[in-house]
Amino acid sequence: MANDAAAAEEAQDEQSAGPSLSDIGLVGALARLLDEVLVKKQIKPRIDGMKVPLLKAYETGQSEHVVRIGDDLIGRYKVNTAQPKVVVDPDNEAALTEYAEDHGGLEVIIRRNPKWEEALLKYAEYDEDTGLIVDTRNGNVVPGLKYEKGGGPTGAVTFTWEQKDVGKKRLTRHYQAGTLDHLLQETPELMAGPRPAPAKDDAQH
Repeated sequence: MANDAAAAEEAQDEQSAGPSLSDIGLVGALARLLDEVLVKKQIKPRIDGMKVPLLKAYETGQSEHVVRIGDDLIGRYKVNTAQPKVVVDPDNEAALTEYAEDHGGLEVIIRRNPKWEEALLKYAEYDEDTGLIVDTRNGNVVPGLKYEKGGGPTGAVTFTWEQKDVGKKRLTRHYQAGTLDHLLQETPELMAGPRPAPAKDDAQH
């Protein structure tokens, strides 16, 4: 009895905290599916509904979320992270401009040539041992650049359907069968209009 009471209390806590990450992700995947079929403006917010909660979950170590119905894998959301790269240091641009002047990187209007800068950033590498940034084409240490570590969230979330169209077919089947109706009570915009027709080979998946 104690276990039943604890389970009931836990379920109540989850309900009071709002929709679960799984429910939000499932509704988001369904909105994407219907957007391809119906293209309704009112379902757009549901498509992006996973962005805020997943970015919040990222703060506690969760970088992706799998959308599934029972044993059927529908797709997955993944937090996009910034890649490490060398960029211009806005606090030390004067030094880079001086470097550009000595290495043919200035235009007649006395500014850095954007194409030169783009090429420089392409070949510039951060030396972990010295903390300096080097132009790998000539070995010169380049002032006025800084290294930004990657890994932090970019503020965007990516969704990928399971095995291309397989996830879509599975979700369509569950949608037509009414498996998701308990979630759609709060999202009537996803109930409107005709439900997508099943693919001929849907039964195989």
